[in-house]
Amino acid sequence: MTGLFGGTFNPPHIGHMILAEQSLGALSLDKIIFIPSGNPPHKSRDVLSAETRYKLTVLAACLNPRFEVSDYEIKKDSVSYTIDMLKHFEKILRGEMIFLLGMDALNDLKDWKDGGSILNNFTLGVWRRSGTMPPEGFGENPRIKRIDAPEIPVSSSMIRKNIREGRPYRYLLPEKVYEYINAMELYL
Repeated sequence: MTGLFGGTFNPPHIGHMILAEQSLGALSLDKIIFIPSGNPPHKSRDVLSAETRYKLTVLAACLNPRFEVSDYEIKKDSVSYTIDMLKHFEKILRGEMIFLLGMDALNDLKDWKDGGSILNNFTLGVWRRSGTMPPEGFGENPRIKRIDAPEIPVSSSMIRKNIREGRPYRYLLPEKVYEYINAMELYL
């Protein structure tokens, strides 16, 4: 079974890596595929290029042999929608997959393109988010698998802000990601 972990990864941080590692054990996964979004419909102006975020994600994932990174989304010319990505990987993985997301994203699923189809046709692995309540019927849906993982109070937006403001951020990132961001002077 493969976990699919999509996101902007702007940049990928230790919270992403910890959640992925916890998911391997909690859901008995063979591997996790990180899927950096190409042209996300809902993200802000300070998103690095898809190619740079892909490279950062490869650097973040390289230390775990059960982590892979897909360039599927970044090679698309069109807007990236989760439903399209899931249908693509469903064909490749023959349905042996679980889409990983946070409780906040699960609550927003109703607003996503074909969110009902995602909820009704795909297995979801869901992490808790501080201050976020599960949607009605959460415990009754057999397609939703709860992942008990530590809540890591780190976000990509916090890291970008720390970089812009000259505040510490080194230990919020995998070492190779930190080194690349510094060498390329990203997010300044």
